[in-house]
Amino acid sequence: MFSFFLASFLFISGATAKKHPFQFEDDDYIQYRTLPDHRIVKWNITHYDRSAIAPGYLFTAPYWTHDGDAETDQWVPYQMGPHIFDQDGVLVWAGSAESDNRPSFDFRVIDLATPGSPGSEPQQALAWMLFHEHFAPETNGSVIIFDSNYNHERTISIPSGEIDTHDFNVIDNGSKALMIRVSRDVQPLIDFGQPEKGARIDVNGFIEIDLLAGGNTTAEARTVDWQSPGRVGLDESFVTNLTYLHPDFMHANAIDKNQYGDYLLSARHTSTIYLISGQDGHIIWRLGGKKNNFAKDFDFFGQHDARFIAVNETHYVISFLQNGAIDANVQEPVSSALYVELDIVAMKATILRRYMRPDGGSTERRGNMQTLPNTNVFVGWSWDSYISEFSADGRLLMEAKFSSDRHDTYRSYKFPWVGRPSYPPTLLSESYGVNGSELSTVFHVSWNGATDIEYWRFFAQANSTSNRTEIGIVQKEGFETSFIARGFMDWVSVEALDSSMEVLGASSSLRTPRPKYWTGETLPKPDDPETFLVAYSIKAAAPRDTERLVGIFIAGLFSSAVVWTFFWYRHTLKRYGLRCYSNAVLASAGYLPVSTTGLNSPNLEGEMPFLVEKVE
Repeated sequence: MFSFFLASFLFISGATAKKHPFQFEDDDYIQYRTLPDHRIVKWNITHYDRSAIAPGYLFTAPYWTHDGDAETDQWVPYQMGPHIFDQDGVLVWAGSAESDNRPSFDFRVIDLATPGSPGSEPQQALAWMLFHEHFAPETNGSVIIFDSNYNHERTISIPSGEIDTHDFNVIDNGSKALMIRVSRDVQPLIDFGQPEKGARIDVNGFIEIDLLAGGNTTAEARTVDWQSPGRVGLDESFVTNLTYLHPDFMHANAIDKNQYGDYLLSARHTSTIYLISGQDGHIIWRLGGKKNNFAKDFDFFGQHDARFIAVNETHYVISFLQNGAIDANVQEPVSSALYVELDIVAMKATILRRYMRPDGGSTERRGNMQTLPNTNVFVGWSWDSYISEFSADGRLLMEAKFSSDRHDTYRSYKFPWVGRPSYPPTLLSESYGVNGSELSTVFHVSWNGATDIEYWRFFAQANSTSNRTEIGIVQKEGFETSFIARGFMDWVSVEALDSSMEVLGASSSLRTPRPKYWTGETLPKPDDPETFLVAYSIKAAAPRDTERLVGIFIAGLFSSAVVWTFFWYRHTLKRYGLRCYSNAVLASAGYLPVSTTGLNSPNLEGEMPFLVEKVE
């Protein structure tokens, strides 16, 4: 009876207990000793044809909600912001600290021209966008740019009333950038038959800024400032609920530019892609939406990331993500990525290639499509950072997503990248042991952002001024590599090596703490690495050891002689009454003869290959 009431109590209490919404298990994260304040999302990755996959790294920026935590706009530990992973989902760089752990958007590699050096070769850099601080719309948003050494190159401030984090598209050989802008203006409701009324509505546009001049976004510094009022009617929108606080009738999400100076603008809530004249700003044509100008045998809805792929005087090829939905308004059950050819003479649109979302799901918002240098297609489906890579002809080569369903990402990209941090590697060392006879020193090392490391070389010193002694070289394993050395190594350091064993960087020397839970009466003394390693690796035999080894050798030699004599003269010995096991005796005990055929194989000649190459 008691057990019944106890079980009932546990059931009821378990069913009624409420868990705080921010208390959860973290087994979908990875924690590293050398990044103690970070929690890194895990990936589930499937490669279907690794040989056909384009080289490069995965660029993504996980976030929980758009605005962040309601109280702080941050999370502790670090989880949000820009991250780089390799093709197996192993962390390369965590940039949460560099983005104040705030949600970040459109994290990508850009080619950035050098101010004051027109015509110079642009350099690779990292860029991402930050929204204004939570509950502080008066604060500016920004674009953050880091160089390949992970130094802060610049911050481009975006005025508080115009912040839009959809797109930072660097063009013209790294000298200019395009961004979406948004403002809240009172618009007359003429398109809704209410000319006497007005409503404060979110209206979109785009700006072009000069990066060689520093990237100033103030109105007077913009080379282009295009706005939609008077050009895009409110009646084009599929989101027309004027009861919203600030109706978002257009929701522009991507802007691109072709060699003729015209602009391609994608607007989600009008489900339209606009070509806008670079001469006077008029809309040249519309693809899709309520005012479509093209003959086409397909539809799209709520699209994202429209880009020019190829352009001439009569035809365009563009790419975009066909979401097929605007939030809960789903028009197509499966999202896809499209290449579309536009005949701008006959005004006809034709699908060249469609890449379906592999899991058959719907990306109801966000997402992007990227054409890779080898013509593969990389698609970011946004939810759970779901991504996939296709060959140009449509074969699925890879798909992946976060192990956690608590994070999304706005866009995901794939780029070649060489990261060489200006800061040193991070090294931790700890000593372990319960008595003075056998101690070990455990190392953990990483270099956040470094891409070229193949090996780690560890050193120890008897004191701060003595020479360094190499105590081991190990191959880099994942983001964080561990190494165990015998003895108590006091002053330690590490070097990062590339595939040619050239030094990429080195840590400073640090001291290893004494064992944390030491039980001895006196604290252990550090070992001198020079004498300690010699004693363990090439241990010289003492006189007594030599005598013992010689005795063992003689005894072994004598035993071998006895066995050999017994084997070869067993028949003679048998005649003198010594018992030997004959075949009949063995057979009576259940043993069967074994064939020796093939035992003279050349594979058995010489020394056995105890060390063999690992076959993956």
